[in-house]
Amino acid sequence: MVTNKTSLLAASAFFALTESILGFLLQTAPGEAVRILSYTSVVIACLFCTLFCERSKSYAFTQLGLICTVCADYFLVLAEKRQQLPAMLLFSVTQLAYFARLYFADGNKKRRTWHLICRGLASAIVILLTLLVLGDGADAVALVSMFYYVNLLTNIVFACLQRERSHVFVIGLLLFVCCDTLIGLSCLDAYLAIPEDSFIWSIIHPGFDLAWAFYVPSQTLLALSLLPERLKKCQ
Repeated sequence: MVTNKTSLLAASAFFALTESILGFLLQTAPGEAVRILSYTSVVIACLFCTLFCERSKSYAFTQLGLICTVCADYFLVLAEKRQQLPAMLLFSVTQLAYFARLYFADGNKKRRTWHLICRGLASAIVILLTLLVLGDGADAVALVSMFYYVNLLTNIVFACLQRERSHVFVIGLLLFVCCDTLIGLSCLDAYLAIPEDSFIWSIIHPGFDLAWAFYVPSQTLLALSLLPERLKKCQ
C-alpha cells in the first residue's frame, strides 16, 4: 500500500497516461496487436489497484471486480475461440462485487434494504422478460448477459443515491454500461435481424472501436475510484 500522497498522485497520473496511450494505440494498431493492447489495458488497471491494498471491504470488492474483469476478458479477447458464457458469468461476479462494495459502504440501513429488494426484483424481471421476448432463442448467454446488465444498471443507480458517493466510481460504471450497451447491440443480430440502414447499425459500426473507447476509461476510473478515499489517509 502506498501511503505517501505525492507518490500516489504521481503513480496515478502515470497510470492514467499509460491507459490513455494504450486506448489510442488499440484504435490504430493492426491485427493481433489490438488484442494484446486491449487486454494489457485491463490487466494494468487490475494491477494498479493493488496500490490501494488494505484490509477493507471497499478495496477487497473493488479488487475482486477488477480480477474477474481480467478473467472475463481473457475469454473474449485472448482466447483462440471467443467464449461468451464463462465471460458473462465472470462479468456478473464483477458487478456483484461492486454491489457488495456499495452495500457495505452505505450507512443508510433503510436504503440498503431497498437496495436488496430492488436488485432482486430487477434481476427476476429481466430474466422473465428475456424468456418472454426471445422464447426458444433464450439461451444461457442471453439470460446471464441480461442478469449482468441489470445488475450493472442497479449499481449505477445506487452509487448515485449514496450521499458519500465516489464520483470517479460512478463515472467508471457509466462508461462501463456505455461499452456493454454497444456490445449488446452488436450481439443482438444473433437473436434479432438489424437492418444495415438503421440507426442501431450505424452506432455499432462507427468506423472505429467505440466500445473500447468507453471501456478503457471505465476500467481506468474504476481502478482509480479508491484514490480520493486513500488521499485522505495519506501523509
